[in-house]
Amino acid sequence: MIAGLNLLYMLPGIVGGTETYAAGLMHGLSLVETEDRFVVYVNLESAEWPLPPGPRFQRVVCPVRAASRAARYWHEQVHLPARAARDGVEVLHSLGYVAPLRVRCPSVLTVHDVHQHAYGGPAGWPRRLVLDGFVRRSLRRAAAVIADSHFSRGEIARAYRVPVESIDVVQLAPKPRTSEPAVPHPAVPHAGAAAARSGTPYLMAFAGVQPNKNLPRLLEAYRQARRGQDAVPDLVLIGRLPPGWRPDGVPGLTVTGYLPDAQVAEVFGGARALLFPSIYEGFGLPVLEAMAAGVPVACSRVTALPEVAGDAALYFDPLDVGDMANKIVRIASDEGLRAELRAKGRAQADRFGWDRAARETLAIYRRVVGSAVS
Repeated sequence: MIAGLNLLYMLPGIVGGTETYAAGLMHGLSLVETEDRFVVYVNLESAEWPLPPGPRFQRVVCPVRAASRAARYWHEQVHLPARAARDGVEVLHSLGYVAPLRVRCPSVLTVHDVHQHAYGGPAGWPRRLVLDGFVRRSLRRAAAVIADSHFSRGEIARAYRVPVESIDVVQLAPKPRTSEPAVPHPAVPHAGAAAARSGTPYLMAFAGVQPNKNLPRLLEAYRQARRGQDAVPDLVLIGRLPPGWRPDGVPGLTVTGYLPDAQVAEVFGGARALLFPSIYEGFGLPVLEAMAAGVPVACSRVTALPEVAGDAALYFDPLDVGDMANKIVRIASDEGLRAELRAKGRAQADRFGWDRAARETLAIYRRVVGSAVS
């Protein structure tokens, strides 16, 4: 079988979890012993983005930039179907919400969440409406739809009025450390990695430009937790902040900006705990990656996070600053609790794997190809 993988959405170092998904799935596919081949369609920004080695993975660089969303949609809808046909693709899997609407082979679509319905984000309404329209039409044309979690499957079914049983769930896994992007990134601060190497205790959390990341409540809860509590160490906040947002006056806070994977792994290596206060997640990869790294987790008890973390996290209400502050104090000060969460977290992370995700995805490819032939 020849499967096409549509990565025209890819902006390395920017698209976050969907980049991890693409890298992880291909890593898993490379581990599965099969004669299937994969044609990977990338844009100009991803021309050097690493693929698994070997002849089973063929890169096709399409003459379009994902930074121009309109140009990318045009190329995806008009040019990609013809190119896939010329390449002999028998099933085309679009990994980032939008698929070509007219393609000669069966289409498989991964929709990670319905974030634009739940929280929107920094993009304006016109852009979100265009995305929503493409997602809706792509869902209805797809031979198979994949969601990251059972929570997301239900959200997708309700938001787009498709039968829940028509959506397959393929759960994600911790980031394969072999997937470090090879493309250059802007210079970034290395304060987080420096903290990891210094041996000074610290907590860690991830920033983000979307409002669902719940940063204002996290920082207020952290401020309250630090008040009179010597046991609560500094906080290292990794990632991009919302435009114009300045978290001034928070004692013990270090904001690193973007860090490449190797430095994120360093920060994980020295962290006392991960704080993950998100209000909406279709999966919650950072929680699983922390557990795989042996980092205790305190996170929100909402959306997909309990499905991912199981009984291996200390939960709080993300809308209750007081509850969050109490849990920050508890996980920072109770070594017995952290030891218990480390052990449970490693066991929980072991339940997820990219080889398993790849086998489940291949089974979906074979199902839709078989249905098309019959």
